Amino acid sequence: MRPPLIVSRHAGAIQWLRETFPQLVHAEVLEQVTAQQVEGRIVVGNLPLHLAARCGEYYALEFTGSPPRGTEYGPDEMRAAGAHLARYIVLHRSGGWLTQS
Repeated sequence: MRPPLIVSRHAGAIQWLRETFPQLVHAEVLEQVTAQQVEGRIVVGNLPLHLAARCGEYYALEFTGSPPRGTEYGPDEMRAAGAHLARYIVLHRSGGWLTQS
């Protein structure tokens, strides 16, 4: 099995993830990903739905309070904002009532 993947460009978020979840200490980190890079993998970060649907497991980084924005932030700011991971199962389905005719 391939190692977990962290998708983030924020050093503080990466540090918080590694401090909070020891199983991510050796996770690969990428700022941007393709469908092939996430295919079947455990992925932690924030992805567009079309990529999240390709993951084996997908965990979004969320906040219970206002997320830190506009500046670089560290693990302390993330904890203060209620940072946590939420597991999502994203399925892609074609068709539906808003399809083009």
